[in-house]
Amino acid sequence: MTGIPAGIASGTVGERLQQRRLARGLGLEAVTRATRLTRTVLEALEEDRFDDLPAPVYARGFLKIYATYLELDTDAMLDAYQSQLAVRQALAEEQAAAAASPEYLRDREPRGRSLSPASALMLVATAAIALVFMWSVSKRQKPTVARPEILAPAGGTAATAIGPAAPAPVAPRSSGLPPLPGREAETRR
Repeated sequence: MTGIPAGIASGTVGERLQQRRLARGLGLEAVTRATRLTRTVLEALEEDRFDDLPAPVYARGFLKIYATYLELDTDAMLDAYQSQLAVRQALAEEQAAAAASPEYLRDREPRGRSLSPASALMLVATAAIALVFMWSVSKRQKPTVARPEILAPAGGTAATAIGPAAPAPVAPRSSGLPPLPGREAETRR
């Protein structure tokens, strides 16, 4: 294999292939007949659209066939192809990392924090419903006052610390029925 001529040493893999083909005065149809590569494959190689080719293994094979036909150094072309793929992979990983980073770390202008009219209306309606609910719950509850009772010492009378005095026990009314068993002793005492 011959080395890359001085005028074709720079540029991407596709640019080198296209420049060499044009320098030799060849059209894509002539290269297609000689290499049996399709026109779409040749165009993809010359335009560095390696993603349009079936797989990297096939792209390497197509590139080797095309570079051999154009009498370019195939090893140098395959190395340039690999380095181009590595650069593309690094850029893709960088873009994926930037897309996965939190929004506040991205280089974007901050958005305004204003509410839309529909959001503001929903917020006001929710607050009003909450207030009505709290008011209705507070109206239903009745305050309870604790009335602790203080017992007097033996022989004394019971007094309450707060509130009215405890009502006196009421004697049971006689209903004309005989007393229950075991209750006779209580009522006689």
